Amino acid sequence: MANALAALKSLPCPAGDSCTEFQCLFSHPRDQSEAGNKAIHKPVNSQDSLRAPAASRARPYEDEKNIHEQDLQRKRIKLDVNDTATVPQPSSTPAGRSKTQVREQRKVLPGNTPATVQQGGSPHILKRNTPSFTETNKPAQGPGPKPQQPMAITSIAHAGSSSLVPGAQPKQPSKEPESLNPRLLKKAPTSHATRVALVKALHAEFRRLNDELKKTARGVEKKWLLSDQELIVKTLDAEQEIAIKKTAIYNTSIRNKILTYKRMSLAQWKEERSKLVPDTSSDDTEPHPATTPETIETGLTQWQEVGFLPRLVEDLTTFEAFGYISKIPSKEDIEAAEAGIRACGNTETCDRCTRRFQVFPGRRETDGALSTNGPCVYHPGKLYFPVRAPGDRTKGQRRFRCCQRSTDDDAGGCTVAQHHVFKTTDPKRLAAVLNFVNTPINPDVPKDRAASFDCEMGYTVYGLELVRLTVVAWPAGDVLLDILVQPVGEVLDLNTRFSGVRPEDMASAERFQVGSDHRPTVVPSQDPTQKAETRLKIAASPKAARDLLFTIISAETPLIGHGLENDLNAARIVHPTCIDTVLLWPHSRGLPMRNGLKYLMQTKLGRMIQEEPKEGSPEGHDSAEDARAAGDLVRLKIRDEWKDMRMKGWTTGAAGELLAPGDTAWTVVGGSRKKPA
Repeated sequence: MANALAALKSLPCPAGDSCTEFQCLFSHPRDQSEAGNKAIHKPVNSQDSLRAPAASRARPYEDEKNIHEQDLQRKRIKLDVNDTATVPQPSSTPAGRSKTQVREQRKVLPGNTPATVQQGGSPHILKRNTPSFTETNKPAQGPGPKPQQPMAITSIAHAGSSSLVPGAQPKQPSKEPESLNPRLLKKAPTSHATRVALVKALHAEFRRLNDELKKTARGVEKKWLLSDQELIVKTLDAEQEIAIKKTAIYNTSIRNKILTYKRMSLAQWKEERSKLVPDTSSDDTEPHPATTPETIETGLTQWQEVGFLPRLVEDLTTFEAFGYISKIPSKEDIEAAEAGIRACGNTETCDRCTRRFQVFPGRRETDGALSTNGPCVYHPGKLYFPVRAPGDRTKGQRRFRCCQRSTDDDAGGCTVAQHHVFKTTDPKRLAAVLNFVNTPINPDVPKDRAASFDCEMGYTVYGLELVRLTVVAWPAGDVLLDILVQPVGEVLDLNTRFSGVRPEDMASAERFQVGSDHRPTVVPSQDPTQKAETRLKIAASPKAARDLLFTIISAETPLIGHGLENDLNAARIVHPTCIDTVLLWPHSRGLPMRNGLKYLMQTKLGRMIQEEPKEGSPEGHDSAEDARAAGDLVRLKIRDEWKDMRMKGWTTGAAGELLAPGDTAWTVVGGSRKKPA
């Protein structure tokens, strides 16, 4: 019965256009037009195309819902592409034309193109490519195949969309800032609370290294700095990578990563950042320092600057509680100190790991040992409080700069030394090794000479002893004396990291003879591009080095240095005219807190000293550089003091002397002198 009714669809309706049936069983021209539009707008499916009937054989049984949806679809398409597409007109042979259209659509339109719901539109409208015909269908002319004309493809989109503009770049969505919260994963490796804690720990190490780099960044290094948001993104990326790739060992992997950055030094962080951020500057562009070093202009001549120094001399008797020695220990005091050392059996407390050990001056007779209690395991870096994130009110833990471990870490030190070492500041014990002496008056020393000096110390069986003595002229900076010193006791550790003195330097140095030239020996380099090698001579003892020092300074010679009590005690000198930059530029909290020389040079003059040694360069501080740095800080103080004095009416005389205001008190107001009423 169904086949018989379907056959009626091939016959024209007897009523023609006047037919009033809702679903007529006979064929009508409007049915052919609907079949053609349906073939155009329906996506072609490879499976459906094999069994798709012709338009004249369309199924007669369609419910009202399907017809209503087709009408909506046709109306929607006509509304959107009215300006660019022309609906094809039906012809007298709909069946053949309909088949041709379907075949052409199979060739042009991809059958497996997925349809996506257009944003901002109706959920029933699908975003797909629809053909736009510029001419009506015509019967094929000639038996040969006609070359197919390209059809314009237009997307059904909003009129203001950038996809309708030729050559327009798609707008990239703005990336919202992220918070320090682990990213959502399909399968989390551990609990969210644990991930949050580990992310914060990793972020804290990134921030610490970035903050340290920010303090010293100059030139191209400023490009290596990370913003707060970049630090968060870097942390989340690192955590997400471990969570996805190493899910089974997540806890171990991320804790190892955190520990790696805890132990990372600033130099290693710079190396890592330099690899991640390439230098885009030109080859002929040299990096400029972050801050331009300040030029010191005191407004005085060199002779006047030396004459200004007595105003900066401090009375060291008021600072004896902080290690300054102004009186020579008596013989009775020295004997009492020696008796105490014998009573305790030379038992000391290690200056690095705080363990108790016994030291043997002259070596132990049984086995030749210098100390007991095994090797020394310690942290060479200083303690500091890490910078906390904004809003973090947790109590911070102090960490070591060498390995970034906290003080609560039970793993012990990160460096191993062969011997334990100790340091004593007791004047009586120091005098028991070599007694102090007052600087003698030397008439051969020029009256206008001032000297800046620095001493390097190493650990021996008697504590810290002098191993290098350097003196430079002030303010010129010329080296007056630079010599190595053989200590009294057996060496436990030369403290090369700070002193710069290596065991091979002491072993190969030429012995200084009294009366000979003490200046270093200059060995020309065979490579013309390299500097000549300077080899220091070595004095036989601290006393010999001290006697050599007394040949270039006198009791009236102003002696400049940073932390002079250490240098004077190492040389066993009591000097009456000392100028210490620790006292000139005191710490905000007062003694015993002190500002470091490196910090003062960076903050006051914008200069960098005592930088991390590069690969292949000698390790340790340059004592001549430190001595000149202390002298520059004194000149800076003179500049500030003289500026204030000029505001009070001080002037310079015809002979260059400094003239105080007259008996009549004058003040300076607004740049002009004014006599008070």
